Amino acid sequence: MSAQYCCTEIGKVLHYTTIDKKQEKTLKDSALVRDVIHENERIVVDLRWYGDNYSPTQIIDGTNRETFIYRKKTGITEFIALDAEIENTEAKLDYLSKYPQKDRSRAEKEYDEYSKYMHAEGRISIPIKENAGMDEELPPCKYTQKIGPMRMKASLEGKYKGKERVHTPAGDFDCIKIYTESKAKFMLFSEKEYSMSWYAKGVGIVKEERYNKRGKLQESMTLEAIRKQGNN
Repeated sequence: MSAQYCCTEIGKVLHYTTIDKKQEKTLKDSALVRDVIHENERIVVDLRWYGDNYSPTQIIDGTNRETFIYRKKTGITEFIALDAEIENTEAKLDYLSKYPQKDRSRAEKEYDEYSKYMHAEGRISIPIKENAGMDEELPPCKYTQKIGPMRMKASLEGKYKGKERVHTPAGDFDCIKIYTESKAKFMLFSEKEYSMSWYAKGVGIVKEERYNKRGKLQESMTLEAIRKQGNN
């Protein structure tokens, strides 16, 4: 029987330790299951990250958010890192909230003009599926955010790398292993990232490693503990 590869209990906090070999430092982060929506055919999980890797600005503007969608019919859990539909909707609601209700019609028209200069397209996501074959390719995905004349572009591709048992301070987990190559470009700046991630049932990400283009390990993140919010 298939099961979701994410935590679906509101208030659960996943604690992680990241060892940054390049900068020779250890970082602590946590992921809070902020909300879980149960629908007929799917479960939607809103995950929020906090800690050393996340600035106050990211927390305020919501870029510390990740979304998991478990689709009951297919048994696939989709991890969504960037989603234009969600971001455009939130941008519109934020824009309209600045106007009184009596000016709603005018605000809608103004937003239509505003959205020509600032909007997003596409999605960066990873379908986590149990029956994937070794080296089966992930569906490639792209995302673009337009800010006036500037554009931020991101893309992701990768492969399923089978299953593996992972030992962590939080316990031992049977995981799906996924390799990804992601690219990001903004104006003259561009970056490429190579990662291996391990996902477990009922938890989500248990371990992640990032490498340079020569395959040398640069950073390693490991699950340390799973606790209820407010419990130390």
